[in-house]
Amino acid sequence: MGDPSADDALTTAEYERLLRAADSYRVELLVTLCGRVGLRPGEIARLRLGDLIRTEADHDFLVVPGDDDARDAYAPPDVAATIRKYADAADIGDDDRLFEVTPRRLQMLVAEAAQRAADGDDDRLSRASTRDLRAHFARRLLARDGVDARIVRAAGGWSSLGSLEPYVEPPSREEIAAALHDANASVDDAPRDDPGSEHFDGSVFAETAAALGTALAGAASRPAVEERACEAIAAVCGPTAICDERGEIRAVADVEDPDARAAITDMLQETALLDVEGGVRFVERELDAETWRADRTLAASAIRAGDRVHGLLCVVVGPSTPADGLRRALVDAGRRVGWAVAATERKEQLLSDTGVELVFEATGGSVFAAASRDLDCRLELDGIVPMGDQSLLCFVAAGEVSIDALLDRVGAAETVADVRLIRDAGDHAQLELVLRPAAPVAAIVRSGGAVASLTAADGVARIAAVFSTQTDVRAVVEDVTSAYPEVSFQAKREATQPTSPGDVHRTLERDLTEKQRSTLRAAYFAGYFQWPRGSTAEEIADSMDVSAPTLHNHLRKAQQKVFTALFGSLS
Repeated sequence: MGDPSADDALTTAEYERLLRAADSYRVELLVTLCGRVGLRPGEIARLRLGDLIRTEADHDFLVVPGDDDARDAYAPPDVAATIRKYADAADIGDDDRLFEVTPRRLQMLVAEAAQRAADGDDDRLSRASTRDLRAHFARRLLARDGVDARIVRAAGGWSSLGSLEPYVEPPSREEIAAALHDANASVDDAPRDDPGSEHFDGSVFAETAAALGTALAGAASRPAVEERACEAIAAVCGPTAICDERGEIRAVADVEDPDARAAITDMLQETALLDVEGGVRFVERELDAETWRADRTLAASAIRAGDRVHGLLCVVVGPSTPADGLRRALVDAGRRVGWAVAATERKEQLLSDTGVELVFEATGGSVFAAASRDLDCRLELDGIVPMGDQSLLCFVAAGEVSIDALLDRVGAAETVADVRLIRDAGDHAQLELVLRPAAPVAAIVRSGGAVASLTAADGVARIAAVFSTQTDVRAVVEDVTSAYPEVSFQAKREATQPTSPGDVHRTLERDLTEKQRSTLRAAYFAGYFQWPRGSTAEEIADSMDVSAPTLHNHLRKAQQKVFTALFGSLS
C-alpha cells in the first residue's frame, strides 16, 4: 500500500475483512502470523512446528530463525492453539515446515486474499500486503494497546526504535499533560475487566480459544469433538449447541429443557441462519420469549473446514455480552471445531475397516462425461490426490481416442486448470489433469468421500466414493445433487476395506503423514518410478504446487518408512 506510515497501516476492521477473505485454514494462519505475531514472509517460510515453545509460565513463543540470531515472537494463546491444530490436521511434525512454499508464494497468497476482501479496485485493501499486516501489528500494539516500543521492536524484529516511528502518532498537549500529571497514579480509572471494555472483548476471544484448544486435544471422533466443544464454549460464553444444516441439535451444553432446545431448532429453521453456504459467518436472532427470557438471543456461526460446512455453532447470549468479542470468538471457534471434525473424519477413514460407498452418475457438468460423449471414448480414473486449495490432481487412463483431440477437449473445460500427457502407448494413454473445486467429483471429496472408482463412457460418468460410517448420507446426497442437477444418486452399499497384511500396508495407512502419502501416490500414478520415467520430479512438483526440494523431501521420507517396514519385517 506504500511506504510505512500510521495512515497506511491496516485498521482492525480491514484486518478482520482480510482474515475473513482467506479461502483456506492455511491462508488464515498466514494472515494471523503476519498481523498478530508480526512475522515476515521469509521468517514464516522457515518456520517449523518445533519452533513453537511454551515457557514454565505457560506463555507461548515462536523462536523465529534469523540470518544471525533467533528472536522470540510472542504467540497469543489463540494463535498458538491455531498453529497446533493446523499442524495436527495437516500431519506436520516438529521438524516439518508449517508452510512448504517460498516467501514469494506467501506474499501472493496474502495479495489474493486482499483482492477477495476488497470492495473494488478503489478500495485500498485490494493493495494490502504482508508488509501492511506487519504495520497493523505495530500500529495496534503501539497506538491502541500502549505497549512499550522496546517490546514491540523485540517481538517484531525491527532493527531500531526509529523503525517504529511511522506507526506512532505524535501526542497532543492534552495527552502529554495528562500522562505527566498522572505519572504517579497507582490505579487506573477504568478497570481492565469492565464488561464494556475492549479488553473484556479480547478476553472472551482468548478464553474461548484457550478452552477449545484444551478440550479438543485428543478428541478421537466427531461426537467427542462436538460434545467437548459445547462444554468448553458454554463455560465461557453461555448455553451452547451444535446443529446440522437443518437445525437438528447434535450436541448441547447448559440447555436441559426440551422446550428450550425446541425453540433453538424452530428459530434456526425459520430464519436465514441455515444459509451457511451463502457465506454467512455470524448472525444473531431473538429467541422465543415464552421459552427464553425476552432479552435472550441466539448467535450462530458456521462450522467450517476450508470450503466444507459441518454445521452450525450456536450460543444463547444476554444483553451484557459484548457483541464484538462474541463475534470474533464464535467465528474463530467455528473454524477450530470444523478443522477438528475434518481431522477426526480423515483419521477414521484411514483406520476403519468399513465404510459407506455412495454411487453417483453425472451426465453434465463433468469433464469426463463430456469428453467420453464428444470423442466416443472411455476414460477411467487411475488415482486421485487432493490438493491444499480444494482442487484435485487426477490421473486418467484413456483408450481408443486421438490424444491431441482429448488434450484439447479436456484442456478447454472450465473445471480443468491444467492437463498434461504422461504416457502415450498407442492404443491407450495416461493423462494428468488438475480439477478445479467447481467439478462435481471435487464436491464429493469435499463432503468427505474417498473416490474408489470413476469411469466415463457414452456421455455418462459413474463415480463411487467411500465415506465414514458416521457420515450423514442424506445430507451428502442432497448437497451434491442440489449443487449439480445433472448428477444423480444411484446406490448406497457397505464398503469393506480389504485386509492389509504386513507391516508395509500398516505403514502406508498409519505411519505416513498426509503430505508424504499424497506425494507418494502422485509419484506412483504419474509414472515417476517407471523406466523410462513418465514424469520428472519437477513436473510432479509443479502439478502439486510445491518446490522440487520439498517434493523430494516428502518422497524420500515416505520411501524410507515403506522400505524400513518391508526390509525390517523380512529381517
